Amino acid sequence: MESISIAVVSGDGSGPEMMAPALAIAIAAARKDGIRVIPEETPMGWKAYRNLGDTLPEASLKRAVEVGTVFFGGVGNPTLDKTIGVEFPEMKPEKKCLLALRKAMGLLLNFRPMIYFKELDYLANVRPETIPDEGIQQVWIRFLLQDSYFGNEDYANHPAVSTLIKPNDKITGNEDAVVDIAYYTREAIETYARAAFAYGRSVGLPVISVDKANVISRYVFWRKIVTRIGEEEFPDVPLCHQYVDAGAGLLLTPAKLHGVIICGNEHGDILSDGAAVAVGGMGLMQSSAINPKTGAAMFESGAGTAPTLAGTNTANPIGRILAGAMMLRHLGATKGAASIENAVKQAMKNGYRTADMLANNKGANAQESAGQLLSTSQMGKKIFELL
Repeated sequence: MESISIAVVSGDGSGPEMMAPALAIAIAAARKDGIRVIPEETPMGWKAYRNLGDTLPEASLKRAVEVGTVFFGGVGNPTLDKTIGVEFPEMKPEKKCLLALRKAMGLLLNFRPMIYFKELDYLANVRPETIPDEGIQQVWIRFLLQDSYFGNEDYANHPAVSTLIKPNDKITGNEDAVVDIAYYTREAIETYARAAFAYGRSVGLPVISVDKANVISRYVFWRKIVTRIGEEEFPDVPLCHQYVDAGAGLLLTPAKLHGVIICGNEHGDILSDGAAVAVGGMGLMQSSAINPKTGAAMFESGAGTAPTLAGTNTANPIGRILAGAMMLRHLGATKGAASIENAVKQAMKNGYRTADMLANNKGANAQESAGQLLSTSQMGKKIFELL
């Protein structure tokens, strides 16, 4: 049996409660492919700060990069952000941990698949008639590096712009102006576009490129490169362009976004979260961040830390469980990944719900789910049983 180590960040808030069943399920499912997953706890976040004095201990970052595969449980706590985070803003873990991991591991591609099942249309926050019988597949691929998230840091020493940039913890609110640097490089867009088109070809889906080329210069740059890559290298993959503001409106009619949707860092962050809410809630969202050159990867769910639910055993673990399936597929455990996805789908078809999902039940199917409310651990156990 092949052994593969993974770095596990249990996380803050409800993170450990969601991670426990997700990790157990991933370990069990991987055995179907003859793979032994070895989890290594890698402390990050406010919990790490309490125990080790840093939200991103140097040893944790180093080990995550060495292992190359991170199962991420979410970091952050609003209360601590407003107390310790005010005194030491550089310790706020959402920025310190996530951005550092993405950059250190070169995680350019952020896959966020959203799947709408007709039989589960009453869970979605869109009109049931907008979901066709064959269902909808939206694969959001967010450009995870550069843009406004990294511009200030990457250009901090550039002589033409460094005097315009002010670190977050130095902003007082009394400035005459504050400038953020947002940028893309040709090489990064080319690498990203090729990977997205190749994925679209492999799954038989068109590519929908989201930009703001009618106003923003970096997206004129984006559109020209994406168009050239599509026409010259992937002429068999349909391509259409969509302005980001119009694309936001299409979240209400999800069939119009059926395909591989490619977005910049900032736009992709916002729109894919909206798509997750449209399909049924952040608790169902799965996410992977991948370096297409080295294969380094991180896997997480949209639920984050769910801090208001910490200790209540009520957070929805399904997104994290599905993120585990994405991780297994990346590691070559395709049978195990499929078994997790099938078990989740069967659990939902059988009417098992966490509190956030039960609240969405509407129409004739609502009665079918009555009495099927499960806690975080119970949902994990049910899915484990259905593997």
